Amino acid sequence: MMWFLSALLIVALILGTRRLLLGPTQADRAVVFDLLTAILIAATVLIAIVVNDYKVMSLVIVLAVLSFVGTSLFAYFIEKTKGS
Repeated sequence: MMWFLSALLIVALILGTRRLLLGPTQADRAVVFDLLTAILIAATVLIAIVVNDYKVMSLVIVLAVLSFVGTSLFAYFIEKTKGS
């Protein structure tokens, strides 16, 4: 089951990275940035389960907060550049 989930995350990572590089607009890149951070959080949870160390879950909380702040900053940047 873990191998299947890991493979699924790798496929999502590859497709997301492709979209990040080819995204035609800044909004597409902001959405992909949020997707990539969600994939990173999921991978961290999988690693925590595999190594059976649940102290890693505090890292997940930090990653989630950083993802929220990063996505908010992208949205703010897009809104500011859209008006000018």
